[in-house]
Amino acid sequence: MRQPFRWANLFLLGLFMCLWGPLGALAQDYPNRPVRLVVPFPPGGVVDISGRLLAEELGRQLGVNVIVENKVGAGGTIGAGEVARSPADGYTILLGGAATHAFAPWVYKQLRYDPVKDFVAVTQFTEGPLALCVDAASGPGTLAEFLKSMRSGGAALNYASNGNGTFPHLSVEMMNQALGAKPQHVPFPGGAQAITALLGGQVQFTQNHIPVVQTHVKSGRLRVLATTGVTRSPSFPDAPTLKESGIDVVASAWFGLFVPAGTPPAVVERLHKATAAAANSAALRERLAAQGDEVKVEGPARFQAFQVAELEKWRRVITSTGLKLD
Repeated sequence: MRQPFRWANLFLLGLFMCLWGPLGALAQDYPNRPVRLVVPFPPGGVVDISGRLLAEELGRQLGVNVIVENKVGAGGTIGAGEVARSPADGYTILLGGAATHAFAPWVYKQLRYDPVKDFVAVTQFTEGPLALCVDAASGPGTLAEFLKSMRSGGAALNYASNGNGTFPHLSVEMMNQALGAKPQHVPFPGGAQAITALLGGQVQFTQNHIPVVQTHVKSGRLRVLATTGVTRSPSFPDAPTLKESGIDVVASAWFGLFVPAGTPPAVVERLHKATAAAANSAALRERLAAQGDEVKVEGPARFQAFQVAELEKWRRVITSTGLKLD
């Protein structure tokens, strides 16, 4: 029997249209002006280069200019905090990574944003493993020799990082926990200084970003013993991963896009699809590969799940070190 029409149904339908109307119109009209891509790291660095390559291709896909703004400081957290407080309309995007969305809550005593609640994860964009390097002239010739020295006398070894709380620091701490080793950490202001110390004999090894070590490996001054990704790096295909060598370490420097919490789902999906299309650019992939980065575009749900897992993984590493920064 046909159900009688209820005025309540009409009211609910009208309420839905009132709520959906502005959001639907925003999504259909998006974007109609330039989009700001906040890169929370210095101009000229690897992350900045990646951001500018993406911005150029993303602009083509969206049909508007995507303008890169560098908001630097406190391991990327200043720029991330600014984006978290921006309007949730899709016109301010963050190129964030492990430093801002996996390390920061455990490293900084006071963080002005929640890396999960204050953002919507749009998509992962890149990942880049690190390379475990020694001096080619005086260091171990194989990973097995290196691991033997770590297990037997790790406290006598020194390693260089790019600073406290950086990937080259924390990835070694993860390896130390897996091996039960305690080499001495020597932090430097950046990758160039860490490599200089390694070549000068001040330290015995570093686990560093591929762009930092690549030139010195090609010149024969550094030897790559292993890389830290899930699979072997195309940059050093002959080097095994730590994981395949029986060391439970996977540490890839990943980056992706985040927008403020409350951004309409249709806008998030538009950005995801535009990024996926931009990632098909052969020129973009080639430029990223040259600096040791691999393109990996994931949808919002998978990227958020990955980020939450990374938060927990690095919590265990960082809290065990007792590291805290102001």
